[in-house]
Amino acid sequence: MKRLPLYVLSLLLPLGVCAQSYDAALGLRLGTEWGATAQLRIPQIHKNFVLEAIILSSLSKDEGSLSLLGKQHRPLLSRRLNLFYGGGLHAGWNNEIDTETGQTFNGPKGITGIVGLEATIGQVNFSYDFKPALNVIGGESLLYTHTAVSVRYVIAKRNRLWNKDKEKKIRKRRKERQRERRREERANRDKRWYEVWRRN
Repeated sequence: MKRLPLYVLSLLLPLGVCAQSYDAALGLRLGTEWGATAQLRIPQIHKNFVLEAIILSSLSKDEGSLSLLGKQHRPLLSRRLNLFYGGGLHAGWNNEIDTETGQTFNGPKGITGIVGLEATIGQVNFSYDFKPALNVIGGESLLYTHTAVSVRYVIAKRNRLWNKDKEKKIRKRRKERQRERRREERANRDKRWYEVWRRN
C-alpha cells in the first residue's frame, strides 16, 4: 500500500513527457462557475506566453462575465506540464436584485489574476486554476474568488500556427535588443552626471 503513490507517479510521468504541447486549444471550464475557454500561444511576446479568453456563468447567481487574460507558462517536468500565472481584465452582466435598493446590480468590471497548473496528454489539455477578480465597477462584492478545472481539446499542436524558424528569428532579435539595452544601461551608469558630452 505504501508503494501505491510511487507506482501511480511512475505511470503518470511518462504521460507528461510524451504528451503534446499546443498553439491553440478550446474547451470547457467547471468550478465555482461554468463556461468556455480558448487559449492561443503568442510567441511574438514570449515562446510560452498564452492569451486566454474565458466566458463564464455563475452557478450560484444570475451573473456572467467575459475575461481576457495574458498568462506566462513555466514548464515543470517538460513543456507539457506547466505552472502558469498572469492577469487581465473582465467585464460582465448581473441580473441579481439588490435587497436594499430593489435595483439590479451593475455588471462587474475590473482586474482578474490567475495562477494554476496544466498538463497536456495527447490532444487533451487539463488545468486547475485559482482566479481572483477585483471588481472596480459593479458586481455584488469587491472581490470574487473563482476556482475551476478546465478540459480543452488541442486544435493546433505546437508550431502548427506559428512558423518555427520565424519564431526563432523573433527570439533572436528580442535577445539582441535586450543585450543592446543592457550595454546602454552600463554605459549610462559609468557616465558622470556632468559628462553630458560623453557618448555611450
